[in-house]
Amino acid sequence: MDYIHRGKNTASKQFGGILYSLVSLAVISSGRATVYPVMNIGEDEYENITGFLRNIRNINLSFINKVKNRTRIVNLFYKDNISVINVSTKKTYDREENSTEPTLPVEYREIKELLPELNGILINLVSGVDITLNSLQKIRSSFRGYIHMDLHNLVMKTFPDGKREQRPVKDWQKWTSMSDTLQMNESELNILTGDNVSEYETTQNILNNSQTKAIVVTRGSTGVSLYELNVIDKNPKRTDIPRIDCPAFIDSTGCGDVFAAGFFYKNAENKISDPITAVNFANKMASVNASLHGVEDLVKLADY
Repeated sequence: MDYIHRGKNTASKQFGGILYSLVSLAVISSGRATVYPVMNIGEDEYENITGFLRNIRNINLSFINKVKNRTRIVNLFYKDNISVINVSTKKTYDREENSTEPTLPVEYREIKELLPELNGILINLVSGVDITLNSLQKIRSSFRGYIHMDLHNLVMKTFPDGKREQRPVKDWQKWTSMSDTLQMNESELNILTGDNVSEYETTQNILNNSQTKAIVVTRGSTGVSLYELNVIDKNPKRTDIPRIDCPAFIDSTGCGDVFAAGFFYKNAENKISDPITAVNFANKMASVNASLHGVEDLVKLADY
C-alpha cells in the first residue's frame, strides 16, 4: 500500500507495489490467459486487496496467502528535484521514499504445485525480499518455461527508520542467472555489482555467463535500452551484444511495473523470439500508464 505525500496536504492511501504489474498483466492478457498471483498479504489489508482483485475476471486468487505480518507500506514524498547521489552515477528523482518491513517472502512450496500449469513467470522484486534466492533457484530448476525478472529493489537496503538506500548485491551473479530476461533501471544496474565498470560491461558479464537472453534497462524520461545476446554463425562461442535504444516514456509511479508486465506478456506470447517487439509494446503500455491515476485506473489499458 502506498501513501502519497504532496506538499503539506494529507497523504492519500492507494494500492501500489506489485499490484501495478499484476493488474496491468491481467488487463493486457484478458481473454487470452489466466494470471495467478503468488504472494503473501498481511491480514490488515487482505480483504481490501483481494476484494478489489476479485473484480478482474482472469485473476485466480488461489495462491494468495493471508499472513499475520502487516502489509508493507511505502510512503512517497513528492518534491522538486531531489538529488540522490548514493548510486554510481548521480541521478535526480522527484521523490523520496521510506518503507515499513516487507511482508513475508514467497517460499518454493507455495508455488510448487502450480508450476506445471504455467506458461511463464513474472518475478518483480518490489521490496527486494519478495522471494528468497533459495526458492528462486528451486523454481528455476523445476520450471522450463519463460521467466522474466525485474530486479527492482533487490539493490535497496531498508534501514530500521524506514529510509532506503541502494547498495550492491552480494550474490548478484546468482540472482541474474535465474531468468530468461532481466529488467533494471539504470541506477539499479549501475550499483548492482559494486564494481567500477560500465553498463555495457555489466550486461556483457551477465549475458555471457548465464542463460539470460536479453536485458532491458529502463531510463524513465530518457528511454529504454535492450541488450540482446546474439549467436554468430550458430557458434555459441561467437556472440555479439548490440544495444538498441527505444523512445522515452513519461516516468511516473508504476510505469516500470507496467512495462515489466507488457514485456513479459509479449515475450511469453512470442516465445522470446522478438524482444524488440516486446520492448515497443511494453513502452506503449508504460506510456499509457503515465496518463492514468493509480492501480484502479489500469483497466483503461484495455482501450489501447
